[in-house]
Amino acid sequence: MKNNLILLLLSVCFSSSILQAQELSQSYLYDEFKDGLVLFKDGRRSSAMLNYNTTVEEMLYKNGEQIWAIANPLEIAAIDIQGDMFVYVNKHIFYQVVKVGVGEVYVEWKTTYMSQGKGAGYGGYSATAAITNYSTFQEGAAVTKLTPNEKFSYKPDNRYWIKNAKGKYVNVTTIKMLQKNFPAKNVKAFCEENNLVHTKHADMLKILEYCFR
Repeated sequence: MKNNLILLLLSVCFSSSILQAQELSQSYLYDEFKDGLVLFKDGRRSSAMLNYNTTVEEMLYKNGEQIWAIANPLEIAAIDIQGDMFVYVNKHIFYQVVKVGVGEVYVEWKTTYMSQGKGAGYGGYSATAAITNYSTFQEGAAVTKLTPNEKFSYKPDNRYWIKNAKGKYVNVTTIKMLQKNFPAKNVKAFCEENNLVHTKHADMLKILEYCFR
């Protein structure tokens, strides 16, 4: 069964040395690759060591020391990583399906990173220091130049989606978007009364559970 999955993987893999050098492991959803199950639309099942990279928004498979990106995601019905369920959406992006009360939210795990500058001596970093090309890191269609002593900061930038009556994904990431899609609820007041911040994942799930009541 594993061979079936390998045939569906891209032959071009991420360079693990670059990932480690740039600390891009901070972009992984899980601390390590975990045993998972790929469920195909034709009924096949295949086990694999899986993780989700939130910077490139791609489901990855580890085989030895190589990290591969899953190809042909249209053939996949769902991916189960130890109880966490993911569904394919478009391009190479998967959403995690999370139950919130009587409803479901689709979490688009996403991390953005920003350069804090290149090492400028005396332990400091300068955003205006000259950049020497080291390698590149692809994020979607954009290619970012990396440098060997460049410092990055990372921040969560998740998106949250629900499905409307027609089965289409609707973005509910902000308070304004939530209020628009749940007009019977006073979302802002609920957040203030419960000290919830919608940019925090755990808080956002509580807000959505309230909205689905």
